Amino acid sequence: MADPGVDLIRRIQHGDEAALADLMAQHSGLLRIHLIRYVGPADAEDMLQEVWLRVWDRAHQWDGRGRPLAWLLAIATNIALNHLRGRRRTVALDDLVAEEPWETPASMSEAFLPGPEEQAVWRGELDRTLAAMADLPEDKEAALRLVRIEGYTIREAAELLGVPIGTLKSRLHHAHRILVERLEEEP
Repeated sequence: MADPGVDLIRRIQHGDEAALADLMAQHSGLLRIHLIRYVGPADAEDMLQEVWLRVWDRAHQWDGRGRPLAWLLAIATNIALNHLRGRRRTVALDDLVAEEPWETPASMSEAFLPGPEEQAVWRGELDRTLAAMADLPEDKEAALRLVRIEGYTIREAAELLGVPIGTLKSRLHHAHRILVERLEEEP
């Protein structure tokens, strides 16, 4: 079955604004969720608008290979990573908890929850790791984030980034190696 997104992008390439509106209606929800994973809910809506502007301005760059959704997700990922790099921010654990839907279940026994000292150590390690990830080359950071943080499979991440599976595996290998080296260098 043919992907209806292919026709929509071809129409956008010819300046069809209605096709852009249809593509937005189909994919805005998924792209918003994808962006929230990177920049949080406060910035996701602005990033989403930037995605659609880029699609309109650069539709001619889509060459018809792969699924249109993968192309849209790659655009969204690049915009989010550029935004994060530009701000050079380090995301603290408190920010992640506030932005993510995971909460400690009320039924969980207090005995299994980490104490304040353990939380502080874990928070520090998380901050160090995220800061080191932010300094990775963009292609390696995107691969690592999709697979290790967002939980996509190797195949799904390769498709989202529009690269062969072998390329994604290579990026992950190099990203892990660089990350380990950087984390071992720091005290």
